[in-house]
Amino acid sequence: MLTLLIALITSLLVGAVSYRGLPTSAVVVMMTAVFIIVHLVISLLLRVRSKKINAKLQELMLEIQQKIQGMQNRMMHRPTGSPKQMMQILEREQQAGLDRMIAALDLYKPLYKWSFLMKRQVNTMKMAFLFQQKKFDEVDKLLPKCMFFDAQSVAIKLVRMYKNNDPKLDRFFKTRARRFKGDNAVIPYAAYSWMLVKQDRVEDAIAALTDARKQTSNEVLEKNRELLMNGKVKQFSNAPLAEAWYALMLEEPKMPRIQQNVRYR
Repeated sequence: MLTLLIALITSLLVGAVSYRGLPTSAVVVMMTAVFIIVHLVISLLLRVRSKKINAKLQELMLEIQQKIQGMQNRMMHRPTGSPKQMMQILEREQQAGLDRMIAALDLYKPLYKWSFLMKRQVNTMKMAFLFQQKKFDEVDKLLPKCMFFDAQSVAIKLVRMYKNNDPKLDRFFKTRARRFKGDNAVIPYAAYSWMLVKQDRVEDAIAALTDARKQTSNEVLEKNRELLMNGKVKQFSNAPLAEAWYALMLEEPKMPRIQQNVRYR
């Protein structure tokens, strides 16, 4: 965008001014150096500005989290209304907080013209917030304009491809998810293997979980692999991954059963 344009124009001006007094090879070297220096300086200034905006977003997110946590604590100590009503209040507050985060992303807009990747990066953040709000139609519209360099965005993309019966699901997983190592690889592999099991592709799920051993060592993935290899498909579960798994909204967490102690007289 403007960064490249300004760097190019500056280098051309330097070349035009020095062309008559220096050999062609020296002019080319000078133009290249000027281009790189100008590009680096502008990129550095953009990075500083971007960090400041990111810090503001982090502050806002912390403020929202603290407010919701405070409401939860008050409801636990001083319940008002039924559990269902209190949950609805918290959900509304969470939705409002996500709306604030999405609106705050507009702070990045002045930087779009300086970096052609900036808008795609912001789209990726916005897409994740919309996914949390369960606005899946908007998520699907935004996905082609996103970047998929982190585990969360890749996992969300996998979920939407699965829900939309996208035939490119396998190809996307192989080209994106396999790049992750350690803890970053867990959720993509967990989600993909779950999808394969749901599609009755148990052998493919075993192969995926076997491949996962090269990327990460995770007890849940390993246990699911052993269960599938032993034919215990119904026992396959990503539940031990807790919130990291349920945040993908492929499954609802099971409510604990309330045991009643019956006394006989």
